[in-house]
Amino acid sequence: MKTSVYLADLRHDYGGVLATDCMPVGVGYMKAVMDRDLPEVASRVFAYPNILLDAMKEQPPDVLMVSNYVWNEAIGLHFAKIAKRINPDTLVVMGGPNIEVEPERQIEFVRRQPNIDMYVLGEGDFLATDVVRRFIEVDKSVAAFGDLEHESSVWRRSNGEYAHAEMRKRHKGVEEIPSPWLTGIMDEFFDGKMSPIIETNRGCPFSCSFCVQGTTYYSKINDFSLERMEAEIDYIGALIQSKSPNVGTLRIADANYGMYERDVTISEHIGLAQKKYGWPTFIDATTGKNRADRIIRSMEKVNGALVLYQAVQSLDDTVLRNVRRKNISIQAYEQIRVHVRGRGLKINSDLILALPGDNLVAHREGMKKLLNAGTDQMHCFQAMMLKGSDMESQESRDEFKVDTRFRVLPKNYGEYGGERVFDIEEIIVANDTLPFEDYIRARELHMAFSIFWNDGWFSDVISFAASCGIEAFDWMEAMLEAMRADTGKMRALLDEFVRETNGELFATREACAEFYGQDENFEKLRRGEIGDNLMYKYRAAASFLLWPELCELAMGETRTMLVAAGVDETIANFDEFWSDFHGFVRGKHAHGATEEAVLTPESATMRYDMAMWVSEGMPKDTRAHRLASAEPFEFRLALEDERELAAAFKVWSSELKGLSKLVTRIRVGSQERECHPLNGRKLASGLRNGNGTAAVRSEQQTAGADAGDGQDG
Repeated sequence: MKTSVYLADLRHDYGGVLATDCMPVGVGYMKAVMDRDLPEVASRVFAYPNILLDAMKEQPPDVLMVSNYVWNEAIGLHFAKIAKRINPDTLVVMGGPNIEVEPERQIEFVRRQPNIDMYVLGEGDFLATDVVRRFIEVDKSVAAFGDLEHESSVWRRSNGEYAHAEMRKRHKGVEEIPSPWLTGIMDEFFDGKMSPIIETNRGCPFSCSFCVQGTTYYSKINDFSLERMEAEIDYIGALIQSKSPNVGTLRIADANYGMYERDVTISEHIGLAQKKYGWPTFIDATTGKNRADRIIRSMEKVNGALVLYQAVQSLDDTVLRNVRRKNISIQAYEQIRVHVRGRGLKINSDLILALPGDNLVAHREGMKKLLNAGTDQMHCFQAMMLKGSDMESQESRDEFKVDTRFRVLPKNYGEYGGERVFDIEEIIVANDTLPFEDYIRARELHMAFSIFWNDGWFSDVISFAASCGIEAFDWMEAMLEAMRADTGKMRALLDEFVRETNGELFATREACAEFYGQDENFEKLRRGEIGDNLMYKYRAAASFLLWPELCELAMGETRTMLVAAGVDETIANFDEFWSDFHGFVRGKHAHGATEEAVLTPESATMRYDMAMWVSEGMPKDTRAHRLASAEPFEFRLALEDERELAAAFKVWSSELKGLSKLVTRIRVGSQERECHPLNGRKLASGLRNGNGTAAVRSEQQTAGADAGDGQDG
């Protein structure tokens, strides 16, 4: 009988919503090498926990290998325990970037895991095969295997002591790894739930201390060939079309996609795939911070599915020095923004709260500079203590006096084999320059920014206010103050967000797991009432469930600001005009508690042709756009947007816990309805300020998969 090896890159899927929706390509690489180099071994890839559990019960493997990222450490350890319970002679190996950088802490991690026989350090594509080969050579004896000397790993010897070997150098010849796509290894995961994820290169030239790829181990870039990339894109596109037509996402694991000339060629081929297969509609990728010209050319090739992500993380010099990062200047950023806007494209950025040296004033100033520079979207993350990054080291913790808390990763929990499992992240909530109270105030600002600015729901309103002398950041802060002053649903939304922000934080990992393990709390977690990604949850609630109330608050507060500036005296019939503008903004955004409500057109009667007014630059003299009499207008989605949303609902559902994922997996602008006059007059052009641009999410851990979206939590 062949030696059996189970390769598991597990993602929680409890309750029907995948926490991590990318296909398990990392262990796919390992299987591809193993299939080629050890034909006497029968290996199998697993992503779904219950499928692995059934397989282990039916036929326990000789070797179980589990990946370790921040979002699946606990579930990997749980299945290691199950494997040893079923068959103590199974060799259990863990590997992945989610382990401390110091050798002594690496040994301590393995020491605390009695069901782990070995932890493989560094890239495992070839190491996995080496481990299995050596295990076979000692007749599959765990004790004899432990007494061998190994490379690039931590392992337990038969006498109970632990050994450590430094990471071996990365394998430069990534082309020597057979493609898990072209060999058919990934075929079974085209199931309508998971999204494909590709690597065009490995490594990162930058040294940011908060990122796993900021360590020197990843500093060199190794490329997969263009021919391979094009073949993989075509292979994936054909399977998406035939087996997963509702999946519109392509994820690119590169740390700096678009920064290299070859990326433009790859994007061009993706553009061809869009024409041939209708996929992808959305590209989830972190673009590089240099060579914006190449990134822009890449964006132009993929029909709005990709946006320029000029991540800055901070604009404070002290913070940047502390985390070994150098940004482009804000002046260069503004020049890029003008260039991007001139081509009808979008520019995104992000900031990280609570990095070493950060404080509320510096963080707020960074947000202000980015907003006033014209950033279309900005994501505000919390600093995660990612094992494998230099910032997570004990030396860094001590130097900056970081205060951390633990919280469950959104949707990264489940009940498997009768036991509840929670994957938990550690985030910084205070340091020697940022007290916890300021952390909470910054989070309030983040939430207001997420619902009033990101995705451009109020872009027409903001543009008009700007033309009247109101700066973008001042407008956004006024929205937060209006929420605080509100006595209805918007104040309740803010209060609930602050309550959940405080309530999701625990002093220890164990306390967090114990809380959610209680029956009542576990049921709330399962229903999405607690423990979800808060930023996405509240953005989804505002977008779909509370849009009329949100719109009323925004339009009311903007009107107050304009009246204070005397704008009402310069516009004839201002109240009538503003009422129609309010109705126009409200009607353009598709919303509702059900899929049917979201996709159903709405109508309104207006005295102004607001669509034409917007398309002609929103002039202060509105008389030319006032109709002779009130006329009916219909707001409806373009067919492409309706199809995208309908497909997204099929994947994620219209429940709030599904919507909190859906909002990160659709193009910005896909909820934007077109305004059509119903009297036969021609529709104004240039109405789609969203440009169909894709919404994206940044990752601090760029090791090749999705951290459950927890960082924007």
